[in-house]
Amino acid sequence: METVCEDPLRLGVNLANRMTVRETDAFALLKKHLLALASGEIAETGRVTALLAGCWHEFVDAESQRMHAGKLGRMEDVRWEPPVLSFRIERHGAMGVGSTRAELQNWSVDLDRKTAKCERSRSYRQALPRAEGVRIEPIAGELADSIIAGRLDERLKWHGDGTVRILMAKIFPYDSGYMQTVTGRRQRLRAALETLVAENGWREIRRDVFSKADTSEAQE
Repeated sequence: METVCEDPLRLGVNLANRMTVRETDAFALLKKHLLALASGEIAETGRVTALLAGCWHEFVDAESQRMHAGKLGRMEDVRWEPPVLSFRIERHGAMGVGSTRAELQNWSVDLDRKTAKCERSRSYRQALPRAEGVRIEPIAGELADSIIAGRLDERLKWHGDGTVRILMAKIFPYDSGYMQTVTGRRQRLRAALETLVAENGWREIRRDVFSKADTSEAQE
């Protein structure tokens, strides 16, 4: 008969899904397993992870920070100091909105009180490569020169009233890097450009649209 090997974390989650009121033995198995271990770091975490996943829902505040059993597979630095099981875990929430870093959270699971507490460490791990650095000043300088001279530039759109729009999508497209990185570059470019053109009487009248002071005054 062929033996099928299953992922230990999946076994623990499946156990939790199948349990009835009389079958809450995952917690008892976890406690029994931990009490047989010496205090300190746990090197082999596979069984601990599976057993903890099987009873994670039983701990108070276990679902805070949008935590659930399926994420326990990322546990690291697992330690047992009776009655507390502690671990660090990498969270990827911010990466869903463009960050390249994963937050590191520290969790303490008290088996006596049946509580799970998250302590946000405010530390991060670089999970994806950083976007290459871009020098904003030369770009701002080129654009300022074109605006002041009234030159055609594929990054600018001139209007009949003498105003000019900065085509940010051509300079920093959103597919040119991570969302937060692109947004930050655009903001820095706006600030640098506004300073440069102000010295020659230009000012921003609305987002990414600049006008010569005397032009806007004439329109008013």
